[in-house]
Amino acid sequence: MGTTVTPDMARPRGAARMARKALAAGTVGNFVEWYEWAIYGFSAPIIATLFFPKVDTTAALLATFGIYGVGFLVRPLGGFFFGHLGDKIGRRNVLSAVLLLMGAGTTIIGLLPVYGQIGLLAPLLLLVARLIQGFSAGGEFPGANSFILEYAPAERRGFWAAISLSSTVLPTIVGALTVMAFTSLLSPDAYATWGWRVPYLIAAPMAIVGLWIRLKMEDTPAYREVAATDTVEKLPLVRAIKEYPKEIAYALAFSTLTGVVFYIVSGYFVTFLTINVGIPQTTALLSTVVAYSLFLIAAPVFGLLSDRVGRKPVLYLGSATLAVLSVPAFFITQGASLGSAILGQALLVLGLSITGAGMAVTQAEMFPTRVRYSGASFAYNIAYAVFGGTAPMMCAFLIAQSGSKLAPGIYIAVLAVVVFFFVRAAPETYKVSLSQGPERRRRSGDADGQDAATF
Repeated sequence: MGTTVTPDMARPRGAARMARKALAAGTVGNFVEWYEWAIYGFSAPIIATLFFPKVDTTAALLATFGIYGVGFLVRPLGGFFFGHLGDKIGRRNVLSAVLLLMGAGTTIIGLLPVYGQIGLLAPLLLLVARLIQGFSAGGEFPGANSFILEYAPAERRGFWAAISLSSTVLPTIVGALTVMAFTSLLSPDAYATWGWRVPYLIAAPMAIVGLWIRLKMEDTPAYREVAATDTVEKLPLVRAIKEYPKEIAYALAFSTLTGVVFYIVSGYFVTFLTINVGIPQTTALLSTVVAYSLFLIAAPVFGLLSDRVGRKPVLYLGSATLAVLSVPAFFITQGASLGSAILGQALLVLGLSITGAGMAVTQAEMFPTRVRYSGASFAYNIAYAVFGGTAPMMCAFLIAQSGSKLAPGIYIAVLAVVVFFFVRAAPETYKVSLSQGPERRRRSGDADGQDAATF
């Protein structure tokens, strides 16, 4: 029986090894970014106590989550800036700068004096550090994802994108375990005095290691091809908005749903379980670790499935799962036990795993190489700024206004239903040329993207 030669089988010797290095270079930055954002969410109760007046606990917590959300407001600016540079001068150097800036922002938080020492200047400096984090984070995931997929085997892009996505969840687990270790091993006074700072200071060596790995890589074959043929866009974001508005809308919708669920689980759920349900913080952190461990297995499985059956079936399944299971998930947590907390979060994480696996690869395949970084960053960061970053504060607000602990689940379910219809309108991308994106699909008149999978 003859063997079918795919474009990736015809790659130069050593291409597979370089692709694996690209996967490591991309995921290490994702890890650093999401670790830094996760520990803020897990540390929200102590930050509220240390950086704001102790007159009103609820107001302090809302202010803490408000600063958490403000960090997201500058993510689009970072996305525009780094996306433009990434399409103009290449992925590698831009991603290296992003990682260095991100590590600096988190380290600064670990060194800040608190309200009792410098008064209102403390939350102001915290805000500045979060703005640095937000600006740098705007260029990380879409750029790292593009970097990885432009090296990946064409027939395994969904699987590789899901691994890239998993690298954004693993740090949530590590961050939760780190915070849990310090809150368990230290006395409350020791943790409030210095222990809370250590998880932030760990970010510095992480960033240095990640920077070293990235600087040892070449830029991607796809970008080098664009540069060699002198087709680099002068204004890639303008071109992306002008030529691919529908693709931006689809990518924005998919990113909105994943961003909201991700930040509710990683940035809000521990606070929800401790304050609204009444279980100890250590138990809440442990339940998050166990639930998110499911993601590390499920996301690559559904990424691989998307390589077999297409991106749209996976996105359909993910949005439907969140629409159906989100309210039951919050209801189950009312059992106020470790088991109920794990099960409730696991239902949300399952839906997130499926939707995320489809989103991560689709948002890159929506755009051709010459505008991929800019187009994906624009959609992704607008979604995460408007919906993802505000999700913890929105949940706290909805519960306070409605008096119902199920309000966050209803919020997710409504978004999932809306996104389901976006999936219906979106084109299939899993067999589209990554270098040409929708251009080839439009020329062939094939709305389902049934092209040869080539670079």
